[in-house]
Amino acid sequence: MSDDIVENLKQPSQWLRIAFMLALAIALYVASVVLTLLTLAQAVFSLLTGSDNQNLRALGRDLATYVKQILDFLTYNSELKPFPFSDYPGANDDAEAAEVVESEVESEVEPEVEPVAKPVRKPRKPAAKKASTTKKKASAAKSDAAPKNSADLKGDPEGADKPQE
Repeated sequence: MSDDIVENLKQPSQWLRIAFMLALAIALYVASVVLTLLTLAQAVFSLLTGSDNQNLRALGRDLATYVKQILDFLTYNSELKPFPFSDYPGANDDAEAAEVVESEVESEVEPEVEPVAKPVRKPRKPAAKKASTTKKKASAAKSDAAPKNSADLKGDPEGADKPQE
């Protein structure tokens, strides 16, 4: 009998399971704190809006499943190690839901829409260039219409009759 105890103490798998159990006991504590906060948040949300929050409800369901998995492992009712050593509860549900939505979208037949040709427009000139061109034309016309000094008048016999400004 004492040989059996010594043999059991020498098995690394037993010590490894105890190490996992200690780590999962800490995870259970953290999960219980999160569940308490989640419960309080759900109660406040319900008081403010008059209904529960669907996202908090889903998180609470997944956390409750996680706590159950931890307790099953800690009490030797399961050999399956819970998260983070396996998938988080609800992770498969999300993947399956995404696949269902994807298959529903693919199964819907959308009518083909012919592309509408857009009319081709000529590119516009930038407004800044037009303004500067217009200013140049206006200043050139102004300088042609009224000479500024007497030197301009000497070269233009018609402008000699005009009074200077």
